[in-house]
Amino acid sequence: MDKITEEKIAEAAKSFASGATLKEVRGITNDELEAVYSFGFGYYNTGRFEDAQKLFEFLVLFDHLNTKYWFALGAVQQARKDFQKAIASYGYSSFLDLENPKPQFHAAECYLALGDKANAASAVMALEHYCPENTDLGREYRAKAAELRKMIGEKEFEV
Repeated sequence: MDKITEEKIAEAAKSFASGATLKEVRGITNDELEAVYSFGFGYYNTGRFEDAQKLFEFLVLFDHLNTKYWFALGAVQQARKDFQKAIASYGYSSFLDLENPKPQFHAAECYLALGDKANAASAVMALEHYCPENTDLGREYRAKAAELRKMIGEKEFEV
């Protein structure tokens, strides 16, 4: 390995250790990533899920701290019926923004698709715990969560 390459690797490692994203290390702008997101969203909306997934995977690689990109990756994985991967992507999205009920709700859907009512119930309880009650989004997803509760069955919610 030449000295220039070693220096670049050491500089990148130092940047990552201090919390930088690959986007920052490579000098990619938010506008550039949003352009990629727009293409991915377009692919998703037209049913080109494989193409959308590739773009969303690129986005989470370059900006692993963006909850929207993780959510989009989860959505396309769910559409492709890759429920385990979708649950992981939704989990990361939720971790980055606990008060956003969407990832927890869709993770619950994925668990249900896998026949895992216990974990679906856990996702619903997380939604109910963290989701604000005083917002339109919160009210909408709390109502959706109530419907999921009925599908799951109350015994799964008993502690």
